Amino acid sequence: MSAKTVSTLSGKHILISILLIIMIRVLAMVINLFTNQDGIAFMASMNLLTALLIVYNWPLIERHRLRSLASIGDSLLFTAIGIVSIGALTWLSVTFLKAEVLLPDPRLLIGVGYARPGMLIAFSIMEACMVSIGFKNMTDHLDVRNKELQAILISAIVSGLFMTVLFTDPDLLSMVRTLPYWLLLTMILSYLYNQCHSIIPGIVAMSVVNLVFMILSIL
Repeated sequence: MSAKTVSTLSGKHILISILLIIMIRVLAMVINLFTNQDGIAFMASMNLLTALLIVYNWPLIERHRLRSLASIGDSLLFTAIGIVSIGALTWLSVTFLKAEVLLPDPRLLIGVGYARPGMLIAFSIMEACMVSIGFKNMTDHLDVRNKELQAILISAIVSGLFMTVLFTDPDLLSMVRTLPYWLLLTMILSYLYNQCHSIIPGIVAMSVVNLVFMILSIL
């Protein structure tokens, strides 16, 4: 999160953005009632509602895109740092913590070839946009002037807890295993934002990592 205190998002805008994210899980459950395929249902819900979230937050995204272009060297550097750090976090979380990282089961990716492009889109660029836009909205009004470390930690706690509760199975063990992943992921995204004053490097880095993990899982 940026160290500035002036918010560019209204309370109504933030509330609607958060509701759209919450509805991803809700709509997936509704779709699953008809398809009886929870992976396909979640893919459809993620693609649809994140697309709406992107459209609704387009002025925000455009401002951040222009910031990235204005300092393209820093943006490329911290995108690379993000790819390495998020990649390491994801691998450690899946391998050792057995965390419920928001990626589709490889068997599902292999078994539903007709839906594979939608899966790759949903759990790479769409998921990255959802997480990055979500944490920016949830922490936009926090007063953290000249407190970069505090900004990163507060962003991680607020959005990390939110994502854990929303996208993790409701049992204690799963949440304990997954919470460190979401906390550290949002901490990394917040750090990248603080360095570049843009959410774009974080979006690109997370998209690349998730896409690579999905492709490797089916080879």
